[in-house]
Amino acid sequence: MSITYTETKSDTDSRTEIDIGDGLMLNINISGEGIIMEVVADLPVHDQGAVVPIPKGEGVRTHLGTIGGPVDEWASWILEREDSE
Repeated sequence: MSITYTETKSDTDSRTEIDIGDGLMLNINISGEGIIMEVVADLPVHDQGAVVPIPKGEGVRTHLGTIGGPVDEWASWILEREDSE
């Protein structure tokens, strides 16, 4: 697993990418509006039939799912889970 801090615009706006293995990446976006997490996959491709040739060994990023919400809703969700255990 590797963690890459891809962008920090300010104290309240950042983007982090975590390689979780098997070609999957977890992207975490934190802003003043909330926290959004998405899973993407790097799918290996070849350049046959591509509009723009893709170098051998490179991939195409495919979005697999997203979840997000305001920071206070995340905090409430965590506290509810703690109470149920």
